Amino acid sequence: MMRRYPVVLFLLLTFVLSLPFYLLLNLSFANAEGRRLFVTGLMWGPGLAALLTCLLARIPLATLGWRWPGGRAAWLGYLIPIGYGLFAYGIIWATGMGKFSTEIYLPYARRVIGLPEVSDGAVMAMLLVLQLSMSFLLNVAMALGEEIGWRGFLGPRLVQRFGFGAGPLFTGLIWAVWHYPVLFWLNFPGDPPKPFAMVCFTIMVTGLSYVYAWLRERTGSVWTAAFLHGSHNAVISPVFTLLTVETGLITVYAVDEFGFMLAVTSVLMALWCWRHRVRQAVLPAVPASALS
Repeated sequence: MMRRYPVVLFLLLTFVLSLPFYLLLNLSFANAEGRRLFVTGLMWGPGLAALLTCLLARIPLATLGWRWPGGRAAWLGYLIPIGYGLFAYGIIWATGMGKFSTEIYLPYARRVIGLPEVSDGAVMAMLLVLQLSMSFLLNVAMALGEEIGWRGFLGPRLVQRFGFGAGPLFTGLIWAVWHYPVLFWLNFPGDPPKPFAMVCFTIMVTGLSYVYAWLRERTGSVWTAAFLHGSHNAVISPVFTLLTVETGLITVYAVDEFGFMLAVTSVLMALWCWRHRVRQAVLPAVPASALS
């Protein structure tokens, strides 16, 4: 099975390596630092599963896409989440579904920075710069674990087997379901009803899967996916959501990863990526068995 069905082996290993952290995140009363360590372990489950699968199934590690991208591609991965965040939240702020405000962000910035004598504007600017730089780097280090698995191993194989239409769809659905044990089964942190949040999150992740696949195809590098993932985690909830305050009941249904605006935005991006897909294989030549 190892050599004939490497994708099945990868999924089984991902589940086994993720299970301890599912349990810890749902059962432990650890503080924020402990939970961050658990999340890091969980996020590296797919990456370790991909590496083990390659070793056990004798698949070249080069197929995971280690090539360092050019500067333009790296910047593209970094800037895309900032762009779709501005688009989605710009509509929220412009239509009154939510209001742009520092009411939440300012107290958060003061707690994080811890310099009471610094002015409001300066402390918020300091935090924003750190979020766009240091937080981005930390999130890339965590996200790389996921991306070695999803976009290094699984995604390219599903694209090569099923094409760019179905490949990212299947990858995105698997990626979304992998989040469920933490986000929705026992520990859902959001305000919208759980079924609504699950649907929006699944649509968002599946739509974004096409963006990740598009970057992977264009660059042949897993690093661009890690940059995109790290940038998303650094700016969407910690910046855009915290800069938005409620204007009514609809706000909680519109914002963040569990709201409809990012879901709609991701679908629009998926359609664009599908139309502009690269019509060539994303993997180096490997035996057909390695794609099963």
